[in-house]
Amino acid sequence: MISVLGVDVGGTKIAVGPVDRAGTQLAPPVVALSQTSDEESFLLGLEAVLRRALKEFERFEPGAIGLACAGTVDRARREVVSSPNLPLVSVALGPTLQEALGMPVVLENDGNAAVLGEALAGAAAGLRNVVLLTLGTGVGGGLFIDGKLYRGAHGGAGELGHTVVQMGGIPCRCGNRGCLEMYASGPALARYASSRARDPERDPNGTLIALRERGELNGGVVSKLAREGHPGAIEAVKQLADWLGIGLVNIANTFDPDMIVVGGGVGELGELLLRPAREFLRRTAMPPGSEEVQVAAAKLGNRAGLVGAALATWEVVEGTG
Repeated sequence: MISVLGVDVGGTKIAVGPVDRAGTQLAPPVVALSQTSDEESFLLGLEAVLRRALKEFERFEPGAIGLACAGTVDRARREVVSSPNLPLVSVALGPTLQEALGMPVVLENDGNAAVLGEALAGAAAGLRNVVLLTLGTGVGGGLFIDGKLYRGAHGGAGELGHTVVQMGGIPCRCGNRGCLEMYASGPALARYASSRARDPERDPNGTLIALRERGELNGGVVSKLAREGHPGAIEAVKQLADWLGIGLVNIANTFDPDMIVVGGGVGELGELLLRPAREFLRRTAMPPGSEEVQVAAAKLGNRAGLVGAALATWEVVEGTG
C-alpha cells in the first residue's frame, strides 16, 4: 500500500485524494457535488465518486479510505450519529462503504481530521498540544492533546464554536444563545459589515449597501473588500477579531496549547484578522498562555480534512491509532 484515499465529505462537495504516510497529498483531488436531498442519493453519490477516485488513483495503490465527515461521529462503530448539513442520522457509513468497495474504511469527525492534519503535516507540525479553530459558515474545532486526538468520553469534544461567549446573546442553530459561532463566523462578518452600510465614512462608495440590497453581502465578499482596504470591511474584521480574541483566551486558559491554528474561509484573512485577535489574547489571557501560546493561520487550508482523514486511517491500518 503506497497511499490512503483521504475524503473530505461536506454539505456542498466531496473531495478525494491519495495521501502518503508523511501526510503528502500525491495528486490533485477528485471533486464532486454532494447529493444532499436524501440519504440514499447521498450514499449513491459518495460511492460513485469513491469508485471513480479508486480508478483514477490506481497508480498510487490505495489500500484504505479515510472519511472526514461533519457532525457527531461514533468512531468505534464508524457511524454518523447526526450531521448538520448531510441527510445522515445513525448511518453506519464506514461498514456500508467497506462492504461496497472491499477495503478498510475509517470514519472521523471533520474537525478532528483537520486538527490532525495541521498537527502532523501543517502549521503545527512537531507540536504535541494543538487546538484548531475553523471559521466559516459556522465555527468548528479540534483538539490534539499530548500528541493524540482528543475526542472526549462520547466523541463530541472540540465543539468550540458552541462555547458561550455572550450570555443571552444571539440564538444559535444548536439551540443555545450567544455561541462563539454567532460572533466569529462568515455570517457574523457580513452582519458587522452590513451595520456599517449607509455610513459615508465607512462605506464611501456605497459598496456595502449595494451588495446588501442585492443579497450578495457575505463573509467572503467582506473579506475581499477588507483586503482591498475598504474602511467598513476593515472595521468589520476588527469587530470579529475581538470576538475571536475571546475564543482564543478561553482556549488558552482551558487547554494551554503550544499553538492555536485558525483556519476556514474567514481564517484566510490571515494577519488582518489574527494580529488584533492575538493582541487581545496577549492582553487578556492568564499566564503562561498569554505569552507562550502561538496563534497561526492554517497551512493546509481546505486540504486539512482530506489529509487528516488519511493520516487517521494510516494510524488505524498500522495499529497506532
